[in-house]
Amino acid sequence: MKRNTRVETSPAPIHKLLTAGLLVLSLGSGACSESTEGAPRGANVPWTEYQAEDGRTNATVLGPNRTRYDQAYIEAEAIGRKAVRLDKTGDHVAITAKKAANSIVVRLSIPDSPDGGGIDSTLGLYVNGQRVKSLAVTSRYSWVYGGEELRTPNTPSSGEPHAFFDETRALIDPIPAGAEVKLQKDAQDTAAFYVIDLIDLEQVAPPLEKPADLVSVTEYGALPDDNVDDGEAIQNAIDAAVGERKKGLWIPRGTYLVNQVKQGQLGLSLKGIEIRGAGMWYTHLKGAKATFYCWGEGGCRFSDFSILGEVDFRDDDIPNNGFNGGVGKNTSIENVWVEHVKVGFWCGTDADPYGTDGLVVRHSRFRNLYADGINLANGTRNSVVEHCHFRNTGDDAMAMWSNKGAGDPASHDNVYRYNTVQMPWRANCFAIYGGYNNTIEKSVCEDVLTYSGILIDNEFDAHPFAPTTTLKDISLIRAGGPMSGMNHGALRFYTRQGPVNDITAENIDIYDSTFAGIQFQNHPDSQGSTFSNILLENVFVTGSRTYGIEVIDGAGGRASFEDVVVKDSGKGALNAPGVPGNFFDKRSGNMGW
Repeated sequence: MKRNTRVETSPAPIHKLLTAGLLVLSLGSGACSESTEGAPRGANVPWTEYQAEDGRTNATVLGPNRTRYDQAYIEAEAIGRKAVRLDKTGDHVAITAKKAANSIVVRLSIPDSPDGGGIDSTLGLYVNGQRVKSLAVTSRYSWVYGGEELRTPNTPSSGEPHAFFDETRALIDPIPAGAEVKLQKDAQDTAAFYVIDLIDLEQVAPPLEKPADLVSVTEYGALPDDNVDDGEAIQNAIDAAVGERKKGLWIPRGTYLVNQVKQGQLGLSLKGIEIRGAGMWYTHLKGAKATFYCWGEGGCRFSDFSILGEVDFRDDDIPNNGFNGGVGKNTSIENVWVEHVKVGFWCGTDADPYGTDGLVVRHSRFRNLYADGINLANGTRNSVVEHCHFRNTGDDAMAMWSNKGAGDPASHDNVYRYNTVQMPWRANCFAIYGGYNNTIEKSVCEDVLTYSGILIDNEFDAHPFAPTTTLKDISLIRAGGPMSGMNHGALRFYTRQGPVNDITAENIDIYDSTFAGIQFQNHPDSQGSTFSNILLENVFVTGSRTYGIEVIDGAGGRASFEDVVVKDSGKGALNAPGVPGNFFDKRSGNMGW
């Protein structure tokens, strides 16, 4: 496809690079950046990320571009808003492996089918000039339509396509450090085009061995890789382990189909036991019912497997989430990969008698989802999500929702720390809706299509905010976007249904936001709700496409600013039409506005 070249200008360097000479962002790692103090932000991940546009190619480099819902600009949903398009036989993109690896993830887009169901194809993987593998690629889990429509119809006639990208992953023969790794369209690779966003290379450890104190699901008839549904057999194993008070179950290496479970169940149901596999690269639960419902006060423990669902559009009447429910006390999820489901983990249900208390989720990957990555909802408390990676979610990647409709208590004392989010194509990287003593810290948001990097919002029938919501040591990179007739800022405070108060935001870097860097907004229906007891301290806003700071739509109340620096905004440092000067409690160290 022939296309015009459109060039975006790069923003000026981040303020801290200019004033302190210290590294702020280290893009392309897929995980961490640095703060001025040198403390890491983002997930500690075992792979190295390589952006395709930084590689060597004989094909077309696309972007940068941020035009949403237009298949002519697929790269708008790429990380960094650039990609490489392979159109003809022999087109390729190559990188040099910085470290040894035995696995690969490729984030890419291939065309949809005319009826919206997707196509399957291959793509050549070359190492040092030899085609070593035909990577299986598909568009069956990408390409939805209807623009802002929530249910994301899978019908091309609805127009405004989006969710262009998916991933393919494979264990491969060892790649030595320094090797050339190349993706090439050959004659047998039949998709009309391949838009390559990035390559992740990882050295995966050998599969885990079965612990002596776990019972294998194979003892109950579940067998891997036989293309026979294992749902009922796995549920029988779970029921036996619960009834006999066993520690839990071992799922050996291989792929287990879970499309059918016991009558009346929405997925696999358990309480108080452990589910462990041979590793997220080795043990796979695949199918429409490959979901877990943990219930009961005792909690559950999940580790070392992947959930590969079959969700290809969003329907909120179908509870096809990876993990569900009020999971009791001290549930843990560790080293789990969740993909192609609606929500990675939705905590709590209305009127749940157990709730969620003391949940820990760590070192897990949530990819290519049609709604939230994780939502600590409905009274979830004392819970931590850390060192997790989220990419390509269809709603908030990481949310805390203190829903009054679910009863008391409000969600409180939850922490998101050391997490990395890349390209939620609907909603925000991070969002907090009410509650108290909740924290987001030491995290990275990289690229948002339609909403904010961080949204602090009194909405969705939330419990009131109470002391204190804390945002600390966070990088927001190319965040913010248009949605519902509004231009959402990168760091956004919104009184949608009531006041927003008792918020502290410190050590925040906001880089190249699509609209405003910091935004306060009031909704016309919120009946004079205001902002109060809000402190922004040591916040750096650089290269915003519109304004550094924006206060709009009658936002009232007061916010405090200390060491807030604005630089190189596209339309001006401050936009606050009709806002009285006493909204701004300007303390020491503010610059540029």
